[in-house]
Amino acid sequence: MASIGKYVTNPGVIGAAAGAFTTVRRTQSMRKDWRIALVWGVWAAGLALAIASVAMQDKDADFEEFGA
Repeated sequence: MASIGKYVTNPGVIGAAAGAFTTVRRTQSMRKDWRIALVWGVWAAGLALAIASVAMQDKDADFEEFGA
């Protein structure tokens, strides 16, 4: 089980999470249609990629250790 600390302190995850504030401001002034869902989907995808990259760091280190 991975420690949550490595996710909370990772600059990529922090930046992606902080992007929620920008997304909120952006969507407040938009018309209420499908584009709001698209903007939030893009933000969620970015956050998911940041979290996945942190999760894969240990596997990447093991891969490099064996010189593959």
